[in-house]
Amino acid sequence: MSLILSLIFSLSLKAADSAPLTFPANGVKSILVSVPKGRISLSSSKTQKDISVNIIESNKVYSDNKKCVKSIGLENTQLNVKISSENILFEKADCNYDVMIVVPIAQSYDMDISSGSALVTVRNVTGAVNLKTATGSVSVEGDVVKNITAKSATGNMSFSYKTCSGRADLDMMSATGKMNVNLPATCKIRVDYKSATGKLFNALGETQDYQVMINSKSASGDFTIGKMQ
Repeated sequence: MSLILSLIFSLSLKAADSAPLTFPANGVKSILVSVPKGRISLSSSKTQKDISVNIIESNKVYSDNKKCVKSIGLENTQLNVKISSENILFEKADCNYDVMIVVPIAQSYDMDISSGSALVTVRNVTGAVNLKTATGSVSVEGDVVKNITAKSATGNMSFSYKTCSGRADLDMMSATGKMNVNLPATCKIRVDYKSATGKLFNALGETQDYQVMINSKSASGDFTIGKMQ
């Protein structure tokens, strides 16, 4: 498989925390982040021209961190940031790390994020979101809403956007975790919500002439659609 840049790092995390890595933003269209435990943070900068990746061991008492491996690199137009543990299921791996990624604010990136129990935050990064988590909470805030696919077992998920400037599809699924979407009061939406015992709270109402289609399923998790303040 061809690579834009051969910058793939696969190494044991027994050593001290790595210094921040920098990748050229030009040509990168998507970012994949996979971390079992800890924190995942994606944010934007008005002054930064490149993409920076900083990984910090968040709990050094974890002896199993020594068994963890990180892989960071550009593959075609995608930046991959992965932490895994050999021979252990992803959700059960005790790899506990903080991953902080900062991108130029002027560019758009599709984001693919997966975690077992990591706290996930995304701030002012424009692009579609594909997210999977088991028990970790998720908080996403941005300017323009794009397509979202989000799945969680018990972790709460919150998505907030300032504008609805075009068509977007939101597909959200949770077992028991709460789901929350905040959009502008002027945003036209349509909602298809299915749940065994969860409840829907919709402050925006619905219209046939919609901009955003929201499909949501849960076992018992409530789904709230609120007005962006």
